[in-house]
Amino acid sequence: MKIFLAAAFLMVGGVFSQPVRPPEGRQIEIDPSRPREVVATLDGQDITAEEFQQLIIAMDPKAKEVARNSASEMLRYVGWLRRMGAEAEKRGLPAQSLLKLQLEMTRIQLLSNALIQQHEMEEVVTPFEQRGYYQANLAAYSAVNVKLIYLPFTNETEELQAKRRMEEIHKKLQGGAPFVAMVKEYSKHAESREKDGDYGEIRMADEIPQIVKDVAFGLKDGAYCPPFRLPNGYYIFQRTGVTVDAYEKVKDPIFTGIKQKRNLEWVEKHRKAVVVTMKPKPTLEGQPVSPAEIEAYLGAMDEKLRSNLRDNPVEMLRGIGFMRRMTKIAVEQKLDQTPPFRQQLELTRLQALSNALMQAEEKLMQVSDSEVKKAYAENLKYVSLARVKIVYVAEDEALAKEIRAKIQGGADFAEMVKEYSKDPVSKAKNGDYGPLKITDDFPAAAKKVIWELNVGDVSAPVQLPNGYYLFKLMGLDEPGVEKVREELTKRLRAAKTRDWMNSMRAQVQVKMAERK
Repeated sequence: MKIFLAAAFLMVGGVFSQPVRPPEGRQIEIDPSRPREVVATLDGQDITAEEFQQLIIAMDPKAKEVARNSASEMLRYVGWLRRMGAEAEKRGLPAQSLLKLQLEMTRIQLLSNALIQQHEMEEVVTPFEQRGYYQANLAAYSAVNVKLIYLPFTNETEELQAKRRMEEIHKKLQGGAPFVAMVKEYSKHAESREKDGDYGEIRMADEIPQIVKDVAFGLKDGAYCPPFRLPNGYYIFQRTGVTVDAYEKVKDPIFTGIKQKRNLEWVEKHRKAVVVTMKPKPTLEGQPVSPAEIEAYLGAMDEKLRSNLRDNPVEMLRGIGFMRRMTKIAVEQKLDQTPPFRQQLELTRLQALSNALMQAEEKLMQVSDSEVKKAYAENLKYVSLARVKIVYVAEDEALAKEIRAKIQGGADFAEMVKEYSKDPVSKAKNGDYGPLKITDDFPAAAKKVIWELNVGDVSAPVQLPNGYYLFKLMGLDEPGVEKVREELTKRLRAAKTRDWMNSMRAQVQVKMAERK
């Protein structure tokens, strides 16, 4: 079996990624007035227009992309998941403790999110409440216009000078000096100075220092402030007016904001109600939790969440307790039986079972000694250590091309290294940069070029993040089959698992309904 190690090493992906084929077949045309029209059959089961749409809504983004390109492939994927799930059930995988916990975590997380979404949708906000919120938060919908005088500084001496000069300017303003005249004479902010000091609008939502917003909104129209300091200089503002967004313009964001705020408050109320204790022993809602259970919960989480919660078991347990509370309410409201949540529960459960089944199948795959030796021979170039010399010329592509032309004209590579290379480590060794394995941590673009060279070849200039390189392949050192046996065995098992997975997929029967 040829396993194409180059692709396996150079490309991101793996056995457990979602199977996706090139688009084929036609799209399904949905008639909204005929939701029960059969649009396809999947393994002999009718799929109605309504069911098809619900499946699309329930799918993850990758699967939705497939659905956009090919309806038949989307249905084939669903059929494959169902077959894989049935096989996992047959083998008793859902009873395994870790998978059982993963399935529980997936379910309570999905139903918790479903309930939170549903609660926000059902939250009632009256026009009276919207108008009242607008009136109480006018500053949030206002834009203050200001003129400014600016004096910069870069060190302590300049800062002291700028401060004293600003105090003098402020006294002149208090004495009746026109603000624009002070702008023209003193301000170092070139863009606003050309517009008589006009800086433009300042809003409370702007990502600027809070002191700037406080000063601008604290002034009355026509008034100016005392000098205030920012890290880059001293400022004096004069407020020249304010613009308030019309209620009709902002009523929809207000409506959404009120709903979200109330929903967050509702969520937080339920979270705080969860009872977690850690002493003398951890308990969740009065039930003891063992260290092994805590580790199991962490193991069932995704890596990012696990790293965030490992050092905070109280929050981890509170989160689990909260999701369980939400799930109980969701089941009482029958959300688990309501589209699209019912389909999402089915698909996410089947995905977890499919991944577990493929992992179990890969462990069972037998790889013979002859298969390992054959794979070694067929992929010898990619398992060998590459002895490489380099010339590195930073960002100068033209120079890299010139050096390669000289080498092709007969110039010695080592001499080009001494004359031009900017990498001191390899330069001290006549350009030696190796030996390298294709699994080493260096840019994929370099790997692709090096392992496509024949011994003695010099590459065209290769652009990497820090500049241009020329590579010369000096030789390939065979490691011997025993040194790479473990890696080859792993790859062969993965390849066999892919073949098995594709055979399961090929058995799925999809038939598109004829157009009427």
